[in-house]
Amino acid sequence: MKKIEDERLKIELLKDFKFAFIIENTFIIIVLTYSFFKNSWDTLSFQNPLLVSFMIGSISLSILAQKATAAIEDKPKISKSKLLFYFMLEILVFSFLFILIIPKYTWLSFICGGIIAAIVSGIQIYNNHYRF
Repeated sequence: MKKIEDERLKIELLKDFKFAFIIENTFIIIVLTYSFFKNSWDTLSFQNPLLVSFMIGSISLSILAQKATAAIEDKPKISKSKLLFYFMLEILVFSFLFILIIPKYTWLSFICGGIIAAIVSGIQIYNNHYRF
């Protein structure tokens, strides 16, 4: 296979990848919806490979999209104290959500909330790097 040199063909190839990703995720959502109405609790478990693949695809797309969207934003930088405040707020909110899901293990809820807050704060710090 030859390497593509023309910029227009590269853009067209990227559009094709985007369209294929949309079709794939639409099919996964349809199958998950059908499966949810058939037996709801089995669909929402991590034993379901379709749910895991959909989550991995969505999360990786949202993280990789930050590279393009952060560079074109014209927003001022966020101070470090405000970023720390956001981090603490995210820990509280996500931990509370996990406490609602798994009320028996509050320490595990705080660990899971902290992991998600660390990921979200990492994305915010990465975006803050590109701001002026």
